[in-house]
Amino acid sequence: MLTPDEYMALMRLITSERESEGASLALRKDSITSPKRRTSRKASKSRKNLSKALKKANAQLRNKNGTLRKGKTQADVMRLAQRLKRKM
Repeated sequence: MLTPDEYMALMRLITSERESEGASLALRKDSITSPKRRTSRKASKSRKNLSKALKKANAQLRNKNGTLRKGKTQADVMRLAQRLKRKM
């Protein structure tokens, strides 16, 4: 059986270990992640054009209620979007 003083000392020790463990985990997480790379202008432009092309392709291959037209798949939408992007 622990006395109240011993119990409180033990609890203080446990909480201080948790705090130091959390701090060390936070430091470890920061060191693992690499800095983010900048996106080149060419990649940004390409992504923007693909976004526009996808909007056009979806408009062409979907019904008014938003479902794909009969016989069309999402792969068809992407193929059309890639074709439209090349034309831009």
